[in-house]
Amino acid sequence: MPCWQPTRLNTRYHSALRLAQVLLNGASAEHAPGGLRIDGFLFDMNQLFEDFVTVALREALRGSGRVARLQDSHHLDEASAIRVRPDFVLYGPDGVPCAVADAKYKAERRGGYPDADLYQMLAYCTALGLEEGHLVYAKGNASHAAHRVRHAGIVIHQHALDLDQEPAGLLADIAQVASRMVAG
Repeated sequence: MPCWQPTRLNTRYHSALRLAQVLLNGASAEHAPGGLRIDGFLFDMNQLFEDFVTVALREALRGSGRVARLQDSHHLDEASAIRVRPDFVLYGPDGVPCAVADAKYKAERRGGYPDADLYQMLAYCTALGLEEGHLVYAKGNASHAAHRVRHAGIVIHQHALDLDQEPAGLLADIAQVASRMVAG
């Protein structure tokens, strides 16, 4: 079993090294106080999915001559009172937004995805002056659907990723979403 010694040189890694040691010992992190021991970890799957999708989209678009920003702040109104923060905004070489995406860790139900997601994306497209927006879900009945908003000329794409596939297939699906984002 590897051992490590905390030193001034590895100070910034102390927490990670302690966690690694716990895992290597076959134990788990415990929350004190109390006598109840639980072996396991709790993850915020919404945040984990959002982080995965946005970073994978950024990587898929690397080298495209565009810049991706995650959780970039914008305003819906002209007085800059209503702030919006899409998960992913892609900027063209001129610094103007050219694509927007939002990741949702939700599975499609019989009635479809929640309408609130569509309204949120409509607000993002309006604030950014974009004609298309992309919602990326964890699972759905179809891999892609598109909705043209009446009187607005905005198309909202809904993409569903199959998380039960191998990593290479999942990344290929995200690359398809990325290519659809820059094609529009």
